[in-house]
Amino acid sequence: MRLSLFKNYKAWSDEQLAESVCRSADEGAFEELYHRYARLLQGFFFRRMGGDEEQAADLMQDTFMKIWSARADYKEGQSFRTWIFTIAYNLCKNIYRSNQHEEEYLSTLPEEEPAEEDDTPVKLDAETLDKALKKEVALLSEQQQMLFELRFTQELSVREIAEIIGIAEGTVKSRLHTMIQQLRIKLKDYE
Repeated sequence: MRLSLFKNYKAWSDEQLAESVCRSADEGAFEELYHRYARLLQGFFFRRMGGDEEQAADLMQDTFMKIWSARADYKEGQSFRTWIFTIAYNLCKNIYRSNQHEEEYLSTLPEEEPAEEDDTPVKLDAETLDKALKKEVALLSEQQQMLFELRFTQELSVREIAEIIGIAEGTVKSRLHTMIQQLRIKLKDYE
């Protein structure tokens, strides 16, 4: 019988679990981290990959495989949440790069004629605003969508986002401000 069976992993912080995984390849601690983050990551990937459940599940598994194989890279005292989202962010970035040739091809196709605007008043309710916001967020650049996801869906701090993406906190603030201003302009009818 393994000694780890008697450890109360549920009471441990994410960082304690990560340090135990990194120091001694503690499978019980790793399993607890998996239980805490698997669903959250799968939702993150589901939104980032356009609703592809299978790809989201694969990327979630890839994230945990990378955590296990790169456990020596975890720095003691580092926020585990920031570390795992850095790995997830980089996986998304790699997917975006590999799909770039498809985007380049699509950009060469002629644009469709825009539909005539309807001046009918819109019933302003939370559901309508939410749908409009999702539509506008989907039109943002991949980088802006990622910032939106990390800040407003995952509720990470500016410092954590800066660490994940590898840019200065001031740059994150500036990009968030610009993105929010763009969204405000596009959603001005919902004020």
